[in-house]
Amino acid sequence: MIRKFRRGLTAMGLATLATAVTLTSLPASTAAAATPGRFARIHANLLEHGPKAPLMIAAHRGQWRDAPENSLAAIGAAIEDGAEIVEIDVRPTRDGHLVLMHDETVDRTTNGTGRVADLTLAQIKALHLRQGLGGRQAAVTEHTVPTFEEAMRAVKGRALVNLDKGWPVREQMYEVLKSTGTVDHGLFKGAPTVEEAAAFMAKDPEILYMHIIDDATAGTPGTFPGRQPVAYEIVFDQPEDPQVAPATLEKIARHSRVWINSMWYGLAARYTDEASLRDENLGWRALAGTYGANMIQTDNVEALDYWRDGGDLSRYGRQPGHRTVRVEGEDYAPGGEGVGYHDLDPNRCTVARPEEGVDICDLEGAIAVNWIRGGEWLKYRFEVKKAGLYQVSARVSSPYSPAGTVVLDWGTGTGTTAPIANTTSHDALTLQPLERRRLARGTHELVLRMPEDAYQNFNLDYLQLDLIGR
Repeated sequence: MIRKFRRGLTAMGLATLATAVTLTSLPASTAAAATPGRFARIHANLLEHGPKAPLMIAAHRGQWRDAPENSLAAIGAAIEDGAEIVEIDVRPTRDGHLVLMHDETVDRTTNGTGRVADLTLAQIKALHLRQGLGGRQAAVTEHTVPTFEEAMRAVKGRALVNLDKGWPVREQMYEVLKSTGTVDHGLFKGAPTVEEAAAFMAKDPEILYMHIIDDATAGTPGTFPGRQPVAYEIVFDQPEDPQVAPATLEKIARHSRVWINSMWYGLAARYTDEASLRDENLGWRALAGTYGANMIQTDNVEALDYWRDGGDLSRYGRQPGHRTVRVEGEDYAPGGEGVGYHDLDPNRCTVARPEEGVDICDLEGAIAVNWIRGGEWLKYRFEVKKAGLYQVSARVSSPYSPAGTVVLDWGTGTGTTAPIANTTSHDALTLQPLERRRLARGTHELVLRMPEDAYQNFNLDYLQLDLIGR
Protein backbone atom coordinates (compact mmCIF):
# COMPACT_ATOMS: atom_id res chain seq x y z
CA MET A 1 0.00 0.00 0.00
CA ILE A 2 1.18 3.55 -0.77
CA ARG A 3 1.04 4.74 2.85
CA LYS A 4 3.24 1.86 4.01
CA PHE A 5 5.66 2.49 1.15
CA ARG A 6 5.93 6.18 2.03
CA ARG A 7 6.33 5.40 5.69
CA GLY A 8 9.20 3.07 4.88
CA LEU A 9 10.91 5.81 2.88
CA THR A 10 10.65 8.37 5.66
CA ALA A 11 11.90 5.90 8.24
CA MET A 12 15.30 6.02 6.52
CA GLY A 13 15.72 9.68 7.50
CA LEU A 14 15.43 9.45 11.28
CA ALA A 15 16.97 12.08 13.52
CA THR A 16 17.39 12.30 17.29
CA LEU A 17 14.56 14.07 19.05
CA ALA A 18 14.48 15.25 22.66
CA THR A 19 11.30 16.48 24.32
CA ALA A 20 10.00 16.87 27.83
CA VAL A 21 8.44 13.39 27.62
CA THR A 22 9.97 10.06 26.67
CA LEU A 23 9.02 9.29 23.07
CA THR A 24 8.59 5.53 22.83
CA SER A 25 6.30 3.15 21.01
CA LEU A 26 5.70 -0.51 20.57
CA PRO A 27 7.62 -2.29 17.81
CA ALA A 28 5.82 -2.13 14.48
CA SER A 29 5.95 -5.92 14.21
CA THR A 30 3.62 -6.23 17.20
CA ALA A 31 1.33 -3.33 16.36
CA ALA A 32 -1.64 -5.47 15.33
CA ALA A 33 -1.08 -8.46 17.59
CA ALA A 34 -3.70 -9.22 20.22
CA THR A 35 -1.40 -10.43 22.99
CA PRO A 36 -1.62 -10.10 26.77
CA GLY A 37 1.93 -8.76 26.85
CA ARG A 38 1.22 -6.02 24.35
CA PHE A 39 -1.90 -4.78 26.09
CA ALA A 40 -0.29 -5.07 29.52
CA ARG A 41 2.42 -2.66 28.38
CA ILE A 42 -0.13 -0.22 26.99
CA HIS A 43 -2.17 -0.35 30.20
CA ALA A 44 0.93 0.11 32.35
CA ASN A 45 1.98 3.09 30.25
CA LEU A 46 -1.44 4.64 30.72
CA LEU A 47 -1.10 4.47 34.50
CA GLU A 48 2.34 6.09 34.40
CA HIS A 49 2.06 9.87 34.63
CA GLY A 50 5.51 11.06 35.73
CA PRO A 51 7.97 13.14 33.70
CA LYS A 52 9.25 10.01 31.93
CA ALA A 53 5.81 8.76 30.97
CA PRO A 54 5.89 7.63 27.31
CA LEU A 55 3.89 9.59 24.79
CA MET A 56 0.73 7.73 23.78
CA ILE A 57 -1.05 8.22 20.46
CA ALA A 58 -4.83 8.28 20.09
CA ALA A 59 -6.33 7.88 16.61
CA HIS A 60 -9.28 10.21 16.07
CA ARG A 61 -12.22 8.11 14.81
CA GLY A 62 -9.72 5.42 13.88
CA GLN A 63 -7.51 5.59 10.79
CA TRP A 64 -10.16 7.20 8.59
CA ARG A 65 -7.53 7.88 5.90
CA ASP A 66 -7.60 4.15 5.07
CA ALA A 67 -11.18 3.16 5.93
CA PRO A 68 -14.47 4.83 6.91
CA GLU A 69 -14.37 6.62 10.24
CA ASN A 70 -15.59 4.52 13.19
CA SER A 71 -15.40 1.31 11.14
CA LEU A 72 -13.75 -1.90 12.32
CA ALA A 73 -11.25 -1.53 9.48
CA ALA A 74 -10.35 2.00 10.64
CA ILE A 75 -9.79 0.71 14.16
CA GLY A 76 -7.48 -2.03 12.91
CA ALA A 77 -5.56 0.33 10.62
CA ALA A 78 -5.01 2.81 13.46
CA ILE A 79 -3.44 0.10 15.60
CA GLU A 80 -1.31 -1.08 12.67
CA ASP A 81 -0.07 2.48 12.21
CA GLY A 82 1.10 2.91 15.80
CA ALA A 83 -1.86 4.10 17.90
CA GLU A 84 -2.20 2.68 21.41
CA ILE A 85 -5.64 4.31 21.76
CA VAL A 86 -8.47 4.41 19.26
CA GLU A 87 -11.21 6.99 19.64
CA ILE A 88 -14.74 5.85 18.81
CA ASP A 89 -18.12 7.57 19.14
CA VAL A 90 -20.93 5.64 20.80
CA ARG A 91 -24.67 6.28 20.43
CA PRO A 92 -27.82 4.29 21.27
CA THR A 93 -30.31 3.12 18.63
CA ARG A 94 -34.09 3.29 18.98
CA ASP A 95 -34.22 -0.28 20.24
CA GLY A 96 -31.47 0.22 22.81
CA HIS A 97 -28.35 -1.08 21.09
CA LEU A 98 -25.03 0.81 21.07
CA VAL A 99 -23.42 1.58 17.71
CA LEU A 100 -20.46 3.60 16.50
CA MET A 101 -21.54 6.92 15.01
CA HIS A 102 -20.15 10.41 15.55
CA ASP A 103 -23.13 12.49 14.41
CA GLU A 104 -26.68 12.40 15.73
CA THR A 105 -27.72 11.28 12.25
CA VAL A 106 -26.36 8.71 9.82
CA ASP A 107 -26.54 11.17 6.91
CA ARG A 108 -22.87 12.18 6.62
CA THR A 109 -21.18 8.81 7.08
CA THR A 110 -23.60 6.33 5.46
CA ASN A 111 -25.84 5.91 2.43
CA GLY A 112 -28.88 6.38 4.66
CA THR A 113 -30.68 9.20 6.44
CA GLY A 114 -32.20 9.74 9.86
CA ARG A 115 -31.31 10.10 13.51
CA VAL A 116 -29.51 7.19 15.17
CA ALA A 117 -31.98 7.42 18.05
CA ASP A 118 -34.90 6.96 15.61
CA LEU A 119 -33.46 3.94 13.80
CA THR A 120 -33.34 0.31 14.91
CA LEU A 121 -30.16 -1.71 14.94
CA ALA A 122 -31.42 -3.72 11.96
CA GLN A 123 -32.04 -0.52 9.99
CA ILE A 124 -28.57 0.81 10.77
CA LYS A 125 -26.91 -2.52 10.00
CA ALA A 126 -28.49 -2.42 6.54
CA LEU A 127 -26.56 0.78 5.74
CA HIS A 128 -23.09 1.08 4.25
CA LEU A 129 -20.42 3.51 5.41
CA ARG A 130 -18.99 6.18 3.13
CA GLN A 131 -15.29 6.53 2.45
CA GLY A 132 -13.08 8.45 4.90
CA LEU A 133 -14.87 11.27 6.66
CA GLY A 134 -18.00 10.77 4.59
CA GLY A 135 -20.10 13.48 3.01
CA ARG A 136 -22.84 13.13 0.45
CA GLN A 137 -20.37 12.90 -2.45
CA ALA A 138 -18.03 10.38 -0.81
CA ALA A 139 -18.02 6.88 -2.25
CA VAL A 140 -20.11 4.22 -0.53
CA THR A 141 -18.03 1.26 0.68
CA GLU A 142 -18.72 -2.34 1.67
CA HIS A 143 -18.17 -1.48 5.36
CA THR A 144 -21.12 -1.42 7.74
CA VAL A 145 -21.75 0.33 11.06
CA PRO A 146 -20.26 -1.68 13.94
CA THR A 147 -21.94 -2.20 17.27
CA PHE A 148 -20.04 -1.17 20.36
CA GLU A 149 -19.70 -4.84 21.32
CA GLU A 150 -18.20 -5.71 17.93
CA ALA A 151 -15.70 -2.89 18.29
CA MET A 152 -14.59 -3.99 21.75
CA ARG A 153 -14.17 -7.60 20.66
CA ALA A 154 -12.08 -6.40 17.70
CA VAL A 155 -9.80 -4.26 19.87
CA LYS A 156 -9.42 -6.66 22.78
CA GLY A 157 -5.78 -7.23 23.68
CA ARG A 158 -4.64 -4.68 21.11
CA ALA A 159 -5.39 -1.13 22.29
CA LEU A 160 -7.29 1.16 24.60
CA VAL A 161 -10.50 2.79 23.42
CA ASN A 162 -11.44 6.44 23.96
CA LEU A 163 -15.21 6.33 24.49
CA ASP A 164 -16.42 9.62 23.05
CA LYS A 165 -20.05 10.76 23.08
CA GLY A 166 -20.76 7.90 25.51
CA TRP A 167 -21.07 9.45 28.97
CA PRO A 168 -24.91 9.48 28.87
CA VAL A 169 -24.87 5.70 28.22
CA ARG A 170 -21.90 4.89 30.47
CA GLU A 171 -23.77 2.26 32.47
CA GLN A 172 -24.76 0.40 29.33
CA MET A 173 -21.22 0.69 27.95
CA TYR A 174 -19.87 -0.65 31.23
CA GLU A 175 -22.08 -3.73 30.95
CA VAL A 176 -20.78 -4.39 27.43
CA LEU A 177 -17.19 -4.00 28.65
CA LYS A 178 -17.86 -6.49 31.45
CA SER A 179 -19.43 -9.03 29.09
CA THR A 180 -16.49 -8.78 26.67
CA GLY A 181 -13.79 -8.76 29.35
CA THR A 182 -12.60 -5.29 28.34
CA VAL A 183 -13.37 -3.03 31.30
CA ASP A 184 -9.66 -2.22 31.48
CA HIS A 185 -9.67 -1.31 27.75
CA GLY A 186 -12.32 1.43 27.84
CA LEU A 187 -11.42 5.02 28.64
CA PHE A 188 -14.63 6.68 29.83
CA LYS A 189 -14.69 10.46 29.43
CA GLY A 190 -16.92 13.41 30.07
CA ALA A 191 -17.38 16.71 31.85
CA PRO A 192 -19.87 15.83 34.62
CA THR A 193 -19.62 17.05 38.18
CA VAL A 194 -16.71 15.71 40.21
CA GLU A 195 -19.18 13.91 42.46
CA GLU A 196 -20.89 12.12 39.55
CA ALA A 197 -17.59 11.07 37.97
CA ALA A 198 -16.15 9.91 41.32
CA ALA A 199 -19.24 7.83 42.04
CA PHE A 200 -18.97 6.09 38.69
CA MET A 201 -15.27 5.32 39.19
CA ALA A 202 -16.00 3.93 42.65
CA LYS A 203 -18.17 1.12 41.30
CA ASP A 204 -15.20 -0.80 39.82
CA PRO A 205 -11.47 -0.26 40.39
CA GLU A 206 -10.81 -1.28 36.75
CA ILE A 207 -12.83 1.64 35.38
CA LEU A 208 -10.62 4.14 33.57
CA TYR A 209 -11.90 7.71 33.51
CA MET A 210 -10.68 10.90 31.81
CA HIS A 211 -12.11 14.28 32.82
CA ILE A 212 -12.55 17.05 30.23
CA ILE A 213 -11.70 20.59 31.29
CA ASP A 214 -11.91 23.96 29.55
CA ASP A 215 -11.94 27.63 30.57
CA ALA A 216 -14.97 27.21 32.83
CA THR A 217 -13.71 24.09 34.64
CA ALA A 218 -10.00 24.85 34.92
CA GLY A 219 -10.20 24.62 38.71
CA THR A 220 -11.29 20.96 38.71
CA PRO A 221 -7.85 19.29 39.00
CA GLY A 222 -7.07 18.45 42.61
CA THR A 223 -10.72 18.33 43.71
CA PHE A 224 -11.42 14.64 43.09
CA PRO A 225 -11.79 12.64 46.30
CA GLY A 226 -9.97 9.31 46.48
CA ARG A 227 -9.04 7.80 43.13
CA GLN A 228 -8.04 10.38 40.53
CA PRO A 229 -8.92 10.45 36.82
CA VAL A 230 -6.32 8.57 34.81
CA ALA A 231 -6.07 11.63 32.54
CA TYR A 232 -7.44 15.11 31.90
CA GLU A 233 -8.45 16.10 28.40
CA ILE A 234 -7.55 19.78 28.14
CA VAL A 235 -9.37 21.95 25.61
CA PHE A 236 -7.94 25.44 25.10
CA ASP A 237 -7.98 28.03 22.35
CA GLN A 238 -5.52 30.50 23.84
CA PRO A 239 -2.09 29.87 25.43
CA GLU A 240 -3.18 32.14 28.29
CA ASP A 241 -6.20 30.01 29.23
CA PRO A 242 -6.27 28.96 32.92
CA GLN A 243 -6.52 25.25 32.16
CA VAL A 244 -3.01 25.33 30.67
CA ALA A 245 -1.46 27.58 33.28
CA PRO A 246 1.76 25.99 34.63
CA ALA A 247 0.25 25.56 38.10
CA THR A 248 -2.79 23.74 36.70
CA LEU A 249 -0.68 21.47 34.51
CA GLU A 250 1.59 20.69 37.45
CA LYS A 251 -1.43 19.78 39.58
CA ILE A 252 -2.73 17.43 36.87
CA ALA A 253 0.65 15.77 36.36
CA ARG A 254 0.89 14.75 40.02
CA HIS A 255 -1.76 12.06 39.61
CA SER A 256 -2.91 11.96 35.97
CA ARG A 257 -1.85 12.11 32.36
CA VAL A 258 -2.26 15.19 30.14
CA TRP A 259 -4.36 14.57 27.02
CA ILE A 260 -4.45 17.20 24.26
CA ASN A 261 -6.18 17.05 20.88
CA SER A 262 -4.22 18.34 17.87
CA MET A 263 -6.77 17.85 15.07
CA TRP A 264 -7.85 21.43 14.49
CA TYR A 265 -7.79 25.01 15.77
CA GLY A 266 -9.73 25.64 18.97
CA LEU A 267 -8.82 22.34 20.61
CA ALA A 268 -5.23 23.30 21.43
CA ALA A 269 -4.85 26.94 20.39
CA ARG A 270 -3.13 26.68 17.00
CA TYR A 271 -0.96 23.63 17.74
CA THR A 272 -2.34 21.25 15.14
CA ASP A 273 -1.33 18.19 13.15
CA GLU A 274 -0.91 20.22 9.98
CA ALA A 275 1.11 22.92 11.74
CA SER A 276 3.35 20.13 13.09
CA LEU A 277 4.01 18.87 9.56
CA ARG A 278 5.24 22.36 8.65
CA ASP A 279 7.38 22.73 11.79
CA GLU A 280 7.34 20.44 14.86
CA ASN A 281 7.68 23.53 17.09
CA LEU A 282 4.32 24.79 15.82
CA GLY A 283 2.55 21.66 17.02
CA TRP A 284 3.52 18.40 18.68
CA ARG A 285 6.83 19.55 20.17
CA ALA A 286 5.10 22.50 21.85
CA LEU A 287 2.27 20.30 23.14
CA ALA A 288 4.69 17.73 24.58
CA GLY A 289 7.22 20.26 25.86
CA THR A 290 5.44 23.46 26.89
CA TYR A 291 2.17 21.84 27.94
CA GLY A 292 3.42 18.44 29.09
CA ALA A 293 1.07 16.45 26.85
CA ASN A 294 1.83 12.74 27.12
CA MET A 295 -1.34 11.70 25.25
CA ILE A 296 -2.05 13.32 21.88
CA GLN A 297 -5.13 12.63 19.80
CA THR A 298 -4.47 13.08 16.10
CA ASP A 299 -5.79 12.76 12.56
CA ASN A 300 -2.23 11.96 11.39
CA VAL A 301 -1.36 8.76 13.22
CA GLU A 302 1.53 7.70 10.99
CA ALA A 303 3.20 11.12 11.08
CA LEU A 304 2.92 11.41 14.86
CA ASP A 305 4.25 7.88 15.32
CA TYR A 306 7.16 8.69 12.99
CA TRP A 307 7.97 11.85 14.99
CA ARG A 308 7.63 10.03 18.31
CA ASP A 309 10.15 7.46 17.10
CA GLY A 310 12.68 10.23 16.43
CA GLY A 311 11.78 11.16 12.87
CA ASP A 312 12.58 14.57 11.43
CA LEU A 313 9.24 16.00 10.26
CA SER A 314 10.97 18.09 7.61
CA ARG A 315 11.79 14.75 5.96
CA TYR A 316 8.42 13.06 6.52
CA GLY A 317 6.98 11.76 3.25
CA ARG A 318 10.29 12.22 1.42
CA GLN A 319 12.83 9.75 0.13
CA PRO A 320 16.44 10.00 1.39
CA GLY A 321 18.99 12.19 -0.33
CA HIS A 322 17.86 14.10 -3.40
CA ARG A 323 15.29 11.57 -4.57
CA THR A 324 12.32 13.76 -3.61
CA VAL A 325 11.66 17.32 -4.76
CA ARG A 326 8.81 19.23 -3.11
CA VAL A 327 7.45 22.69 -3.91
CA GLU A 328 4.83 24.29 -1.67
CA GLY A 329 1.65 25.53 -3.32
CA GLU A 330 2.33 29.11 -2.28
CA ASP A 331 5.84 29.03 -3.80
CA TYR A 332 4.74 29.53 -7.40
CA ALA A 333 7.10 31.38 -9.75
CA PRO A 334 7.69 35.13 -9.39
CA GLY A 335 6.55 37.71 -11.90
CA GLY A 336 2.96 38.27 -10.86
CA GLU A 337 -0.27 37.94 -12.78
CA GLY A 338 0.17 36.47 -16.23
CA VAL A 339 3.77 35.43 -15.55
CA GLY A 340 3.87 33.33 -12.39
CA TYR A 341 0.15 32.69 -12.17
CA HIS A 342 -3.28 33.52 -13.55
CA ASP A 343 -6.13 33.98 -11.06
CA LEU A 344 -9.69 34.92 -11.97
CA ASP A 345 -11.46 35.75 -8.70
CA PRO A 346 -10.84 38.28 -5.89
CA ASN A 347 -8.25 37.24 -3.29
CA ARG A 348 -10.14 35.62 -0.41
CA CYS A 349 -7.10 34.74 1.74
CA THR A 350 -3.86 36.61 2.39
CA VAL A 351 -1.85 34.18 4.54
CA ALA A 352 1.09 34.46 2.13
CA ARG A 353 1.94 36.83 -0.78
CA PRO A 354 -1.02 39.11 0.08
CA GLU A 355 -0.07 41.59 -2.66
CA GLU A 356 -0.90 39.00 -5.33
CA GLY A 357 -4.12 37.45 -6.51
CA VAL A 358 -3.69 33.78 -5.57
CA ASP A 359 -5.91 32.62 -2.68
CA ILE A 360 -3.45 31.22 -0.13
CA CYS A 361 -5.33 30.12 2.98
CA ASP A 362 -4.71 28.45 6.33
CA LEU A 363 -6.29 24.98 6.55
CA GLU A 364 -5.99 24.14 10.25
CA GLY A 365 -2.25 24.78 10.08
CA ALA A 366 -1.54 23.81 6.47
CA ILE A 367 -0.79 26.72 4.12
CA ALA A 368 -2.50 25.89 0.82
CA VAL A 369 -3.83 27.38 -2.40
CA ASN A 370 -7.63 27.53 -2.13
CA TRP A 371 -10.57 28.69 -4.26
CA ILE A 372 -9.05 27.14 -7.39
CA ARG A 373 -11.26 27.72 -10.44
CA GLY A 374 -11.37 26.71 -14.10
CA GLY A 375 -9.16 28.80 -16.37
CA GLU A 376 -6.57 29.54 -13.67
CA TRP A 377 -2.96 28.36 -13.70
CA LEU A 378 0.16 28.35 -11.53
CA LYS A 379 3.79 28.04 -12.63
CA TYR A 380 6.29 26.08 -10.51
CA ARG A 381 10.05 25.50 -10.77
CA PHE A 382 11.72 22.27 -9.70
CA GLU A 383 15.44 21.75 -9.16
CA VAL A 384 16.06 18.10 -10.06
CA LYS A 385 19.37 16.76 -8.70
CA LYS A 386 19.07 13.20 -10.06
CA ALA A 387 17.92 12.31 -13.57
CA GLY A 388 15.34 9.55 -13.87
CA LEU A 389 11.69 8.56 -13.87
CA TYR A 390 9.63 10.55 -11.38
CA GLN A 391 6.19 10.11 -9.87
CA VAL A 392 4.54 13.53 -9.94
CA SER A 393 1.99 13.97 -7.15
CA ALA A 394 -0.02 16.70 -5.48
CA ARG A 395 -1.16 16.96 -1.86
CA VAL A 396 -4.75 18.10 -2.24
CA SER A 397 -8.11 18.10 -0.48
CA SER A 398 -11.76 18.36 -1.46
CA PRO A 399 -15.16 16.99 -0.35
CA TYR A 400 -16.46 16.92 -3.92
CA SER A 401 -16.68 14.32 -6.71
CA PRO A 402 -15.23 15.16 -9.10
CA ALA A 403 -13.00 17.55 -7.19
CA GLY A 404 -11.29 18.90 -10.28
CA THR A 405 -8.98 18.28 -13.21
CA VAL A 406 -5.47 19.56 -13.88
CA VAL A 407 -3.22 19.62 -16.92
CA LEU A 408 0.51 19.27 -16.30
CA ASP A 409 2.22 21.47 -18.88
CA TRP A 410 6.03 21.15 -18.86
CA GLY A 411 6.54 23.91 -21.41
CA THR A 412 4.78 22.55 -24.48
CA GLY A 413 1.41 24.25 -24.04
CA THR A 414 -0.26 20.90 -23.43
CA GLY A 415 0.32 17.87 -21.24
CA THR A 416 -1.11 15.06 -19.13
CA THR A 417 -4.67 15.56 -17.89
CA ALA A 418 -5.16 14.20 -14.37
CA PRO A 419 -8.29 14.06 -12.18
CA ILE A 420 -8.32 15.22 -8.56
CA ALA A 421 -10.13 12.71 -6.34
CA ASN A 422 -12.49 13.41 -3.46
CA THR A 423 -10.61 13.25 -0.11
CA THR A 424 -13.93 13.60 1.85
CA SER A 425 -13.08 16.95 3.49
CA HIS A 426 -11.47 20.30 2.69
CA ASP A 427 -9.12 19.57 5.61
CA ALA A 428 -8.27 15.99 4.58
CA LEU A 429 -5.11 16.71 2.60
CA THR A 430 -3.90 13.64 0.73
CA LEU A 431 -0.99 13.00 -1.64
CA GLN A 432 -2.43 11.92 -5.00
CA PRO A 433 -0.44 10.68 -8.03
CA LEU A 434 -0.87 12.75 -11.21
CA GLU A 435 1.60 11.36 -13.77
CA ARG A 436 4.97 9.70 -14.27
CA ARG A 437 7.60 11.72 -16.15
CA ARG A 438 11.25 11.24 -17.04
CA LEU A 439 13.24 14.32 -16.03
CA ALA A 440 16.84 15.29 -16.67
CA ARG A 441 19.05 16.86 -14.03
CA GLY A 442 18.51 20.63 -13.83
CA THR A 443 15.70 23.21 -13.58
CA HIS A 444 12.24 22.33 -14.84
CA GLU A 445 9.14 24.52 -15.12
CA LEU A 446 5.66 23.12 -14.69
CA VAL A 447 2.51 25.09 -15.41
CA LEU A 448 -0.39 23.55 -13.53
CA ARG A 449 -3.46 24.43 -15.58
CA MET A 450 -7.09 24.14 -14.51
CA PRO A 451 -9.21 23.61 -17.67
CA GLU A 452 -12.10 26.03 -18.08
CA ASP A 453 -14.52 23.30 -19.07
CA ALA A 454 -13.94 21.20 -15.92
CA TYR A 455 -15.44 21.66 -12.46
CA GLN A 456 -12.76 22.81 -10.00
CA ASN A 457 -13.11 22.91 -6.23
CA PHE A 458 -10.01 21.63 -4.46
CA ASN A 459 -7.10 22.89 -2.35
CA LEU A 460 -3.40 22.45 -3.14
CA ASP A 461 -0.84 22.06 -0.35
CA TYR A 462 2.20 21.11 -2.40
CA LEU A 463 3.53 19.36 -5.51
CA GLN A 464 6.03 16.53 -5.13
CA LEU A 465 8.38 14.59 -7.41
CA ASP A 466 9.58 11.17 -6.23
CA LEU A 467 12.33 9.32 -8.10
CA ILE A 468 11.05 5.81 -8.86
CA GLY A 469 13.46 4.61 -11.53
CA ARG A 470 16.56 5.48 -13.56
